[in-house]
Amino acid sequence: MNHPTRTGRTSRLGRLLAIGYGGFVATAGLARAFAGARPDGFLTLLHLSTFPGSVLVTIALLYPLALLDPETDPDPDATGNPFASAALVTAGAAVNVLLVHGIVRLVRALHRGTRT
Repeated sequence: MNHPTRTGRTSRLGRLLAIGYGGFVATAGLARAFAGARPDGFLTLLHLSTFPGSVLVTIALLYPLALLDPETDPDPDATGNPFASAALVTAGAAVNVLLVHGIVRLVRALHRGTRT
């Protein structure tokens, strides 16, 4: 039984959602940085919205850099640069988009393999 594929509309919607999510996180991070990057619950909300991507970026990039330079603190807020945490959550959002894209492709491939 042949099932029609709806890749055009579905991929367009997925692309718009991914761009919207990444743009929202980047805008929120930049707004926080321009506002002075005070310690508040807003950064916690940004980290939660980009979980697990921000954790993967921290483990894959920041911790190895801290091992190379012992005086480097892997905490972006410890650098004194208000844009460091904005870059971290934006990179975490990008990693999340890539994770979701990979999972969707895997599920589609497995689903096609089980159809006979």
